[in-house]
Amino acid sequence: MIQEKYILKKKSKFLFAILFVLSVYSCKSQEKENPTTLGSTNFDIEKITFKEDINTLFGKNKYYKTSIKDDNASDIAYNYIVSKKENQGIKVSLGNIDISEYKYDFKISNDNKIIGISTSFVSKENSKDKIIQNIDNQFKSYKVNINQLYENPTVYRWEAPEKIIQFTYSSFEGDNIYNISIVNKNFSCDKFPLEKIFVGEDICLKKYTKK
Repeated sequence: MIQEKYILKKKSKFLFAILFVLSVYSCKSQEKENPTTLGSTNFDIEKITFKEDINTLFGKNKYYKTSIKDDNASDIAYNYIVSKKENQGIKVSLGNIDISEYKYDFKISNDNKIIGISTSFVSKENSKDKIIQNIDNQFKSYKVNINQLYENPTVYRWEAPEKIIQFTYSSFEGDNIYNISIVNKNFSCDKFPLEKIFVGEDICLKKYTKK
């Protein structure tokens, strides 16, 4: 009798474990992933994996391609610049903030790997806190404190296992100036000239430092 109760208890625990795993998997499967191609289905730049195939990602969208050079004038990477002006149906967001109307600058290495993505825009609306909250919603535990050298710009930074998110905010004559960059951690500052890729953003924290 005692042995039967033990077996039933063990089976119950086993069934509970299976149900728990299935429920977690179900929740994960319901999370919306980014589309493989930029278009009318929303692409959340926070969810970029850097494993995207660039030919599939850009699809039939129009983009401008410019080279990024090192000090010896050799090409080390490329900017793929996509804008809604050229692609009316495109939909891009930062979390739940629609940023489709702005340009997106994908940084691509010589071997077609995504180094990162940047977007910059100017607005009369002060959305600084809203942007920070959207990034915090997913990456708050990875937020790092920065020694702020200046009030303009102010730098905010999150360092997740696979990516770095850097948000820079400044204001000038009533305009709010925003720059958001998301960097693939496979490209580190000690092995790759990221300062040449993300010009003026101090991605490698040579001026700003962590507290």
